[in-house]
Amino acid sequence: MSEAQLPSEVAIRARDVTRTFRARPAPVTALDGFSLDIRPGEFVCIVGPSGCGKSTFMRLVAGLLRPSSGRIELSQFRPERPLCATVFQDYSVFPWRTVEGNVRFGLECLGVDHRTATERARHWISRVGLAGFESAYPAALSGGMKQRVALARALVVDSEVLLMDEPFAALDAQLRMLLQEELLRIWEQDRRTVVFITHSLDEAILLGDRVVLMTARPGRLKADIPVPFGRPRTADVRGSSEFAALEQRIWEALREEVEASTGRPA
Repeated sequence: MSEAQLPSEVAIRARDVTRTFRARPAPVTALDGFSLDIRPGEFVCIVGPSGCGKSTFMRLVAGLLRPSSGRIELSQFRPERPLCATVFQDYSVFPWRTVEGNVRFGLECLGVDHRTATERARHWISRVGLAGFESAYPAALSGGMKQRVALARALVVDSEVLLMDEPFAALDAQLRMLLQEELLRIWEQDRRTVVFITHSLDEAILLGDRVVLMTARPGRLKADIPVPFGRPRTADVRGSSEFAALEQRIWEALREEVEASTGRPA
């Protein structure tokens, strides 16, 4: 990942990105010639079969991995803000810090004064439904609560780009729906650029401006599907025939990739 002087209409640009990992008995290519442009303020959802390189792509954008070939470039439009914040699927909270301490951590790294950091942390703790748990340690929290801590920690730093790797996968169905709706409201307020990885087509259509479909490993771009529902968007859109038709269309395109990744019919 590198910062670049991209055209003003591009926030993230991936060009011919390949990433190969050393493994036995042979190297594994997770991504192969993957290219994608994401516009500033766009909410892009990426779907694909397990092992297709979705999480690898996110880590490349975050700068946690380097491409084996090709390039990934990000533009920073507001240098006073952090460029990226990331929410991983596996909680990634610090067990030795309280909920408030975890959420405040990124602000402390940015040099935000303690009082301001505490106020902002408590605001986002409340937004994700954890008010009253500020002093709790992760050992006392459920998996879903830990994931909400990780979500608040990413949101509190007000980054230009938010990278989310299946952030709601560990939540029960009811809480997942509530946080999807809250994320929609949060995004409407500041329209930051979001890359959101999910296995749920329903979630991708509800949240995204576009659904990017990847092939089975090695991951390539198979389809880039615009979501035709306007903004602001609410969960009520799920009840429309247009929503069901789009979900079926994406599944038909995805099905053969799932079959290819498992070696059997989906």
